Amino acid sequence: MSSNPFRSVLRTSGLLAAATAAVVALTASASPAPPRPSPDSTGNAVLAERLRVATADLAGQGFAVAAGNATVSASAAIGTAAPGRALTAGTPQEIGSVTKGLTGLLFADAVARGEVTPTTTLGDVYPRLTGPLAATTLEELATHTSGLPRLSTRAALAAPLTGLTYGNPYRWDTPQNLLRDAAWTPLRGPRGQYLYSNLGYALLGNALATRLGRPYPELLRERVLQPLGMDVTQAAPAQLPPDRARELGPDGRPSTPWRSSGSTPAGVGVYSTADDLGRLAQAVARGDLPGARALDPVVQTPGAGVGWGWLSADLGGRSVVGVNGATTGVRTSVWAVPSTGEWVAVTSPSGSADEADTQTVAFRLLGLA
Repeated sequence: MSSNPFRSVLRTSGLLAAATAAVVALTASASPAPPRPSPDSTGNAVLAERLRVATADLAGQGFAVAAGNATVSASAAIGTAAPGRALTAGTPQEIGSVTKGLTGLLFADAVARGEVTPTTTLGDVYPRLTGPLAATTLEELATHTSGLPRLSTRAALAAPLTGLTYGNPYRWDTPQNLLRDAAWTPLRGPRGQYLYSNLGYALLGNALATRLGRPYPELLRERVLQPLGMDVTQAAPAQLPPDRARELGPDGRPSTPWRSSGSTPAGVGVYSTADDLGRLAQAVARGDLPGARALDPVVQTPGAGVGWGWLSADLGGRSVVGVNGATTGVRTSVWAVPSTGEWVAVTSPSGSADEADTQTVAFRLLGLA
């Protein structure tokens, strides 16, 4: 795993890089070529053309964007959501670890209400929990400094097979068995050292739900999504959105949507649109959102500052803050420049061998190298 959080955070809810490489190598001769956007375009024509230029060297069946600044905003899309159906900025897709940014906001909101503190431990939430995991603080989970590995032992064992088949490595996870699994999953690094962990974020969201006595999707909707006007975004919906995009893996094969009640807070089975994520990006640019403390960097790495689910860095003389997401079949990025009020949200219903693609598009649209 890369030590650069800009890169590692994109391996969202993700499969190991080795598994992805194996998929490409073993299926290249029998699989479709990586998809490319069709001539279809929807939404603002000027922004659609800018998007086509920004994605000219990138693979994907389509890209959708919402972008703006303090005074104007627009949205557009290019390519397809499914055969015969053009992609739009209102097409739902999974958002992967952009969900971690939402979970970070929920955590910060709970801290502001005095319901938990950054030093609340998993042992405080689960009194029967013993061993090293019981001493893990919620802030360590929120900043990827708990020492927990990227995946639980169960998901890691499933990853090679689900990587080859573009399946769902999280399908067994429930809040209960994930906690048991984490209790006997060996640590991969010392506490305090940055080590990206989907398992850690799943535990964080589940711990908040347990402490507050309400399901994670309900808390997220009430405390984060509704105040931001993100009415389309859904965490662990009972039925997948009927108008969702078809998901494609890096080589163009269909990818299975990920669903898991236990790993939802880490970015499994959360759906949104470029338009809805644009509302999040705009709020980040303004600094006007529930749990805004989550944006503040707590841990410094060579690549970026790490907050509670959010990254920040100085690029091209401007300070940017954002979050990225990816599953086998989608990529998503939300970025903002608070000093200028600029913001952008990019989605793509296609996986990629380079999961930084939507971040690349976002930075290009913001005029950043």
